[in-house]
Formats: sequence, structure tokens, C-alpha cells
Amino acid sequence: MNFKRAKTLQLELAKKVIRRDEFVFPPKYVLGLDISYSKGKAVACCAILNYSSLNVTEIRYIIDDVKIPYVPTFLAFRELPFYTYLCYDFRGRSDIVALVDGHGLAHPRKLGIASHLGIVLDIPTIGVAKKILTGNIIKVNGKEYLKVNSETVGVVIRHKSFSPIYVSIGNKVSLETAENIVKYSIKEHRLPLPIYYAHTYSRRIAKRL
Repeated sequence: MNFKRAKTLQLELAKKVIRRDEFVFPPKYVLGLDISYSKGKAVACCAILNYSSLNVTEIRYIIDDVKIPYVPTFLAFRELPFYTYLCYDFRGRSDIVALVDGHGLAHPRKLGIASHLGIVLDIPTIGVAKKILTGNIIKVNGKEYLKVNSETVGVVIRHKSFSPIYVSIGNKVSLETAENIVKYSIKEHRLPLPIYYAHTYSRRIAKRL
């Protein structure tokens, strides 16, 4: 993998990220995307939920060889092809929002996998990560935000006794709306239901490999 070219691509695509709401609210569907790995294989899963009820309407998955190793800040080049395949028929739609296990703008070059996917498919996306990749946490009026290069790009969400999650703008969704959607879809688990289901199904399938 040519990291110099990959960095250049990320910097160029980052300029196209839309940081405001450009979708119908409430959306018809909310998608969750996650990947599990086993024996050199990737099991990518897309859980599609009805937004109003948060009931699962469809589970999609793909199993394929892992072709690119994990390199911090270049996760999209490893996982994006799987997600693009699973969500291709949603391209250009404005009645869905995709929650991606990973960062959006909370990335050194402002193009984490959530933003990258949003640009490629021209859909609204939100990054939901379990660890900080870059940036600093600041407190404002009792709330915790994530800043990268002096720009507020994410918010810290703490739920029950779980470790916090880090929600960032992906594409076509404002930070306030991203926070509200994630909080709405968090129930008894640490992660919002769409990603929780995607993770659960992908792990279940990966264990069978």
C-alpha cells in the first residue's frame, strides 16, 4: 500500500465532507456497520433497523479474505470495500443514516472511515468509536467534546457504567444531530443498537469459520 498516495487521497476527500444535516429527519432507517476477523477472513456486517422502532429489518454480511493489514489512520483502506459492497444500494439516499464502528472527522486528516464511506456513497454517516484516535477532550458546560486542531469534531457519550464512546461527524450530519441519534439508539448496551447488532452477528459468524 502506498501510504503517501493514501494520505493525499484522504486530504482531498476531507475537503468534501459536509458538516451539516442534509437528510430527512427522522430517517426511515438507521444502519450499523462493523467487522469481525477470524483466520485471515473478514466478516463485515450491516444491520438495518427501522429508525422509529429500532427493530431489525435486515441483516447483511459478506465474508472475504483480508487483503490489507491494519494500519492506524488508514482503516478505511482495509474495511471500506466491504462496507461499500454491503451498502451500495443505499448510495445517494437521504432517508437513512449509517453508524460506522470507527471515527469520522476525529481523525488526523479529518477523514476517518465513517467520513470516507459517507463521501464514497454520498450518504449521511456518523462515526462511533470505542477509543480516541487523535484530539483532545474539552469540557463545556458539563459536556465533553473532542477537538482536533482546535476544531470541535466529536462528542463523548457516557452511558450507565460502560466506558465512554466517541461520536464524531461522518458526512451530511451535524454534531448535535449525530449525538442525538446515537443517544436515541443506545439502550442497554454500550454501543448504539445498529452497531451492537452488526457486531453481534459478525462475531457469531466469525466464530463458525
